[in-house]
Amino acid sequence: MKRIGIDVGGTFTDVVMVDDVTGRIWSTKVPTTPRDRVVGATQGYLRILEISGARSDEVGFLGHGTTMATNMVVEAAGALTALVTTRGFRDVLELRRVSRHDRADLYDLMFDNPRPLVQRRWRLEVDERMRFDGAVETPLDLEGLRAVAGRIAGSDVEAVAVSFLHAHVNPVHEQQALELLRSLLPDRFICASHQVNPEIMEYERTSSTVINAMLGPVCGRYINRLEQALAELGFKGRFLFMQSNGGLASPAMVADRPIVLLESGPAGGVSAAIRSCEKGGLRNAILGDMGGTTFDVSLIRDFRPEVRNKSLLHTYAVRSPSIDIDSVGAGGGSIVWIDAGGGVRIGPESAGADPGPACYGRGGQRPTVTDCNVVLGYIDPASFLGGEFKLDAEAAHRVVETHLARPLGLSVQEAAQTVRSVANALMAQAIRIMTVERGYDPREFAYICYGGAGPVHAVDLAQQMGIRRVIVPPLPGLFSAFGMTVADQQYDYQRPLERGLDQLNDGELWQGFQALLDQGSAELRRLDVDPSTARVLRLADCRYAGQPDVITVPAPTGETGMREALGREFEAAHQRLWNFTSADKPIVVANLRLQLVADTGWRGGVVPPATGAVAAHGSRQVYQDGDTRSLPVFRRGAIPVGGRVDGPAVIEEQSSCAVLGARHSAVVDENLNLVIELAA
Repeated sequence: MKRIGIDVGGTFTDVVMVDDVTGRIWSTKVPTTPRDRVVGATQGYLRILEISGARSDEVGFLGHGTTMATNMVVEAAGALTALVTTRGFRDVLELRRVSRHDRADLYDLMFDNPRPLVQRRWRLEVDERMRFDGAVETPLDLEGLRAVAGRIAGSDVEAVAVSFLHAHVNPVHEQQALELLRSLLPDRFICASHQVNPEIMEYERTSSTVINAMLGPVCGRYINRLEQALAELGFKGRFLFMQSNGGLASPAMVADRPIVLLESGPAGGVSAAIRSCEKGGLRNAILGDMGGTTFDVSLIRDFRPEVRNKSLLHTYAVRSPSIDIDSVGAGGGSIVWIDAGGGVRIGPESAGADPGPACYGRGGQRPTVTDCNVVLGYIDPASFLGGEFKLDAEAAHRVVETHLARPLGLSVQEAAQTVRSVANALMAQAIRIMTVERGYDPREFAYICYGGAGPVHAVDLAQQMGIRRVIVPPLPGLFSAFGMTVADQQYDYQRPLERGLDQLNDGELWQGFQALLDQGSAELRRLDVDPSTARVLRLADCRYAGQPDVITVPAPTGETGMREALGREFEAAHQRLWNFTSADKPIVVANLRLQLVADTGWRGGVVPPATGAVAAHGSRQVYQDGDTRSLPVFRRGAIPVGGRVDGPAVIEEQSSCAVLGARHSAVVDENLNLVIELAA
């Protein structure tokens, strides 16, 4: 069987095909088509079939990831949405969580709040009231709800979010509202908070539900159109979407809960890195994904990714399990500019796919990080993407000179090097936030770099952080797409608890997890997955009484000793994060969580490169340490397992390249990773 992974990014759509039997891999990149991403995805699908010589009916599996959902929230491009809520609570989206400082910069006196997710005239109230303990205080006013539905029916509203007070404790009113609204508004996307985020925190629960609703109609149409387009091209295999939790899920599930797509694209690279760590026995790693728009950093500890259950997206609160990824606007396509004080700034605006960086030759007139790397020789205009995409070095030189070198009073190369240094500093800060600020020493981790621009900056970035080992996996520029072919299905479930740990016993905790297991098993059966084959991971959100935030810790696999084990896990995590514990404060279990993981991904090995001596095939002028030098260039695919390259040198491949310094060496290991050792 052949597997395909498609990752629709901001600049390129990456496509990878794997042959299960031979282990051979094909890859390609095609420009993303922002106006209609289905076009770019299908073009990539056809291109990979052409390159591989395969037929569509030979493809038995397709995994797909996309940045579409994130872009829609940031660009306010989601569907027009109405919020139906408890009377008196229509303004919770504007009141927000003031005490949590959910804003981009706490000290920015000129900060403007993003506009509310829902216009006030479409924040509609109905009479109902649920007490904090789940008791009904005021029954749901069904006639009032019918009037609300009538108002929505005569409008352009495409989606409806239902979020009632304390629905996480007792969802009966939301269930009644869903049933009635879906009967009266059959052509609208309708969801409720107990389906999307069944936990305490009224604002966060409402915000997450509204975001899910905003995404629903657009993502649903995309899913349907892509499925139809692939079917017309002869694809008859299994089609799954990458979620933000790093696992794959069925299109039907994703269409109902599109909020799981918010970190879909970057999550694919983390899934691929986990497989690489498992094969190489590497327990802990820092992951750096530098693409066209952002630099995304995450961690793997004990072969598992760091996961979070809450995040801020464009300052909007989102509650959904996702891989903990911190992003900065320092991608290859990030636009470089000079601020009023004469400082060099990078991003957050990106040149995107159209027109793209100036060196793409599509009319871009502003310098980007990629243009600066072309000027410095870190990217070869002739061999970019294996020579399939020729770059315009003169255009890159021109925009760097016009917009950076002249205003700064520097040479073109000095200006480009300044940009590269600023980009490295931004990425180093993102790594510090993910490691040092969480109690980890980055020097104790290896650095796995990917994304088209990841290896280009990896060596300099590792040196800056004191990291001694850099690992460049196979297909670094298409690593997220490759991750779609090796990831497993994963489904997350949760239920609120909000009880003191000392008030619980092992049996009550176990029964709570069993209820989640029953819920998840029923869903897996609906998705044609055998629940008995799924791996089960139990987790709990815990905090000290009086604390606002929780820490998610693993629960033991057996019933006996569960309460004591949770207490130990929480205090150990609290000590690592905050360097203290409070023995006099009770521990509260806020939520129980369950993950079900079903094997889906490919586990085979890739075809090794050709054997033979390691030899350079040419040379390249690269600007290093204030001087231009001629460095030997090695093709990565020609380096055999165990082959060694000593710096200074350039190692290039179709999707990226790495530049070694004088005291660096690189070896290809048995898993075809390029392992770069940096001397102390």
